[in-house]
Amino acid sequence: MAKEGETPVPDQTRGAEALREDLPKVLQRRTLEEAGWCQPDLLTLLIPLFAQRDGQTTDFFLLRLYFNCYPIWPPSAQFINPQTLKYVVSVDKKWLPKIEGSPEIAVHDNYSNQGIQLICSSVTLEFYQVGHSVKPEHIWDEKHQNFSATLAAIRHGLTQSFYKGPQEARS
Repeated sequence: MAKEGETPVPDQTRGAEALREDLPKVLQRRTLEEAGWCQPDLLTLLIPLFAQRDGQTTDFFLLRLYFNCYPIWPPSAQFINPQTLKYVVSVDKKWLPKIEGSPEIAVHDNYSNQGIQLICSSVTLEFYQVGHSVKPEHIWDEKHQNFSATLAAIRHGLTQSFYKGPQEARS
């Protein structure tokens, strides 16, 4: 179980094995193709997400999950530019959703001016890497959670209750 204040230690072999085991559970009898997901390497998933604002406009986001510390820690989660497959702080803010008022998730384009994006939720690796405080009942527990918890929290933040559009206008 992850512990507040501990530093996540990468274990790529374990992460790849755990992803291979958990992927069928999360896909629920679908293939990667049927889900619209892509696995460019043994540790990475690219997941398209859509969010509707104003009851009319649907916005596309691409989420990258990276499993180098998984399953002891949650996957790394980052919204990325779908053309470059990267996130550059000063350039790619338009590829991040603006989520307001959610009790379980926030998205920071440049967390504490550290040059990093943070999907602020206890089901993302970066949350622990920045030393964020967390209530004991919200600490990641690999015995009871898999990356479906990460996806559920992010998808919940993208519901009309909290989603307010991209953080920056797209041209």
